[in-house]
Amino acid sequence: MRHLPKHLRPKWRYLAVELETRAGASIDRRGFQREAWYAGQNLLGDPGSANADLSVVRFRFDGRRGEAIVRVRHGEVDRARAALACVSRIDDVRVGLRVAKVSGTIRAAEDAF
Repeated sequence: MRHLPKHLRPKWRYLAVELETRAGASIDRRGFQREAWYAGQNLLGDPGSANADLSVVRFRFDGRRGEAIVRVRHGEVDRARAALACVSRIDDVRVGLRVAKVSGTIRAAEDAF
């Protein structure tokens, strides 16, 4: 199977997301991905959530604070930010999220941390 030409490939934006919760909490990548999908589906509906295509690319959490990089389609950044703002719990642990930076590459998004 051949790759698509560059002008036909989807364009992505990467959201650098900071997570904060109480000390000693345990949050994993799978739980964060699940809650991001649910938030997108509940706020945007099935077609909107499919268009945004929220995917966790990188995830790190160490007890109280964490970072994640979420991949989103180019024109859906505002909707994705709104969906992530709806996440208040991950695996029954209260959590606060903040989008620190929006960038066109993963490397630039990692520089936000």
